[in-house]
Amino acid sequence: MKEEIASVDELQILLNLVDDVSVMYPLYSRFQLFEARPEGEGYRLSIKQGEVDFERQRSHFDHLAEEVPSYSDFVECLLASGVITYENMERFRDMLSSYRSLRKRVYFCPDTNVIYHRFLTASSLVKHGEVMLVETTREEIESSLNFKYTQPTISELKRLAKYQPFLLDEFINRRMKKSRLAAYIAMKEYRELRKHAIEIEGVEQSTDDREANDFTIVRTLRRFEKERAAMPVLLTADRQMADICEAESIEYFHFTIPHAVDANFCSGRSLVDLIYSLASVFGVIRLNSVVIFGEFRGKKSHDELKLRFLDDQLYQDFSRHFRICRRLMGLGIEN
Repeated sequence: MKEEIASVDELQILLNLVDDVSVMYPLYSRFQLFEARPEGEGYRLSIKQGEVDFERQRSHFDHLAEEVPSYSDFVECLLASGVITYENMERFRDMLSSYRSLRKRVYFCPDTNVIYHRFLTASSLVKHGEVMLVETTREEIESSLNFKYTQPTISELKRLAKYQPFLLDEFINRRMKKSRLAAYIAMKEYRELRKHAIEIEGVEQSTDDREANDFTIVRTLRRFEKERAAMPVLLTADRQMADICEAESIEYFHFTIPHAVDANFCSGRSLVDLIYSLASVFGVIRLNSVVIFGEFRGKKSHDELKLRFLDDQLYQDFSRHFRICRRLMGLGIEN
């Protein structure tokens, strides 16, 4: 097979070699996710699938429907790549100005779901020194890292998949969907944030009970507020967590996730991040004539993707530019 192992940033080489981009999920029937066409400094987008379309396809997978992409997964990938944002972002911008005008020092603490959405790095609205992390969120993410497919599960998925089930062979003994979300999206975001954030210990150890963990996070913020004379603001996209903040008298901002996706343009960087996010969460996608695996046998780093080329000429072109770029990077020349 004509394959290459490439990093996220090296996806740009592939994008430079194609005119119009078409991304689909190959295990669903004729399931084109979106089209992208170069325009100005970015790409003109056209989203092709909605919630009903996803649910219709997932229904074929019976008891293993949780292991194939949902509309929610798609929306979260769009959020994580910065292609779309929360519906009430303008209100948050206004609140941000109000918070910064206070005499108290204000810290913004992302809930676990906001970390999965990569809001803080994708938006760049909150400054590095304003971020606070509660260890409980890290522990929640880590608890999802090591769920792997067994051979019987892969065999069952292949039986249920009507289209290109052989692609699932790459998933044997690799991460299941919730572990891919944790490892390649959430943990990556957490590590990036903790480089500049303050990290505080939870008032209690995290457990398998999500609601108990939510209370731990909120009570940890309440303790911090009393001890530091600072104001923590919890950032959440979960209504239940917002209710807990209300009950515990903790300041919060509740983001609204868009139900209907309205995305018609994105930057080149966001498109690269979207392709990476979709390949990582969905496990495999197809971009034009290239199958992109975010999960595959022999994967060594969260940053790696396997590109399988079905077009020989495109493979030859990519391979040539790929080798040149690798050699140039190997020179260690900095701007």
